[in-house]
Amino acid sequence: MRRLCAAALLVTISALPFHAAPAGAAEEGPEYRQIHFPVEGPVSFSDDFNDPRSGGRSHEGNDLMGEKLQKLLAAVDGTVTSARLDAGGLSGNMLTIRDADGWQYRYIHINNDTPGTDDGLNPPEWVFGPGIAAGVKVRAGQHVAYLGDSGNAENTAPHLHFEIRAPDGNAINPWTSLRLAKGMPAGTRCAYNQNPKRSPTARAGAGYYVLGADGGIFTFGAAPFLGSVPGLDLKSKVTALRLSSTSTGLGYHILGADGGIFTFGDAGFFGSVPGLGLTTVKALDLRPTPTGKGYWILGDDGGVFTFGDAGFFGSVPGLGIRTKAIRLVPTATGRGYWVLGEDGGVFSFGDASFFGSVPGLGIPAAKVIAMAASPGGSGYWVLAADGGVFSFGVPFYGSIPGVGLCQWPRGVQMTSTATGKGYWVVGDDGSVWAFGDAPDHADVKKLGLTVRAVDLAAIPAK
Repeated sequence: MRRLCAAALLVTISALPFHAAPAGAAEEGPEYRQIHFPVEGPVSFSDDFNDPRSGGRSHEGNDLMGEKLQKLLAAVDGTVTSARLDAGGLSGNMLTIRDADGWQYRYIHINNDTPGTDDGLNPPEWVFGPGIAAGVKVRAGQHVAYLGDSGNAENTAPHLHFEIRAPDGNAINPWTSLRLAKGMPAGTRCAYNQNPKRSPTARAGAGYYVLGADGGIFTFGAAPFLGSVPGLDLKSKVTALRLSSTSTGLGYHILGADGGIFTFGDAGFFGSVPGLGLTTVKALDLRPTPTGKGYWILGDDGGVFTFGDAGFFGSVPGLGIRTKAIRLVPTATGRGYWVLGEDGGVFSFGDASFFGSVPGLGIPAAKVIAMAASPGGSGYWVLAADGGVFSFGVPFYGSIPGVGLCQWPRGVQMTSTATGKGYWVVGDDGSVWAFGDAPDHADVKKLGLTVRAVDLAAIPAK
């Protein structure tokens, strides 16, 4: 089991590897690298990237103002590609480290003075750390050099000019990376992305639908638009609860708050709870059978209603348990299902296996909101309202809080990729967050629209 939620952001940065690039789909803000802070002891720095410099140049790093002979530390695990012992020119003594991804980290204006002086004699033992030379491999946090004022910094206060350069040689602003390495917020970001690295693939899914609270449908990737509740021009306003895509990706059901069902494309209508004459049951979820010739509807008491070729395999009330149910997830065979309780309890019926539940983890007051299962039936994920993800029997691929933003939306739904090696999570603001092998097909938020999203459904790869 792995969960990354708001509380998990307290994990110390030193426990993380120092070579990971940020995961792409849901990233916000400027580009950054996960680094160890490059100076031991107190320094001051500001966002002076691109500030004008002499000769029409622009500043391609950040200046970290400190004291002579403060130890400079390796920002990443990597290889020293250059250790230049030349106190003249613009840069002065300079060190470059390259990480496994080809990014370079440059240390400029390294010390050139005998301790306690400004003699410029460039004593080698006070330039680089012990054993540091071109070709040497270093670990993040290792002593690599001494802070100083060589090069054109002779007439300024001692400082480290620190640069981060992409594999193509272009410099990025180090400010975000440096702030995060100090545990300080940088714009919209408060921490490094702590999620596993993404590996998106087209096999995972060709697109998805996002459902708005008014029954509006937003399509992304190859998902076709087949209609929406507002487009039906109904006399009464319909509040939508759930969306379920058919296995072909060419249809979907929308479940209204009153239990009414709206079908679009090749989604068939097989009945509804109000049609049974039941007026006291609140329908909360609808999931189609693998054949597309039926569906299950979940009541808020955990009761399960079957329509078409959907089989009945049991219900929470039948177990003699009173709890509020919120989600039903069928197995890939259609011969069983899981029911998720509001407290994170998981109830298994038919050929659905039990792999654990949130209460079993001993986590108090964990409000959950959704659930997705591996297509192979080997486990499932449970989504917390804060966007954290609990995994049972299957790998953890990431969570919204794990992205490291200072603010993030409330999670409302998640769905597995076709391969079971990733998932999408939709936030209540319409943002879609891709994890594992899930491709990013954009989202409502990127369209610049203000929508309260309530559900998400994916379509298979073409």
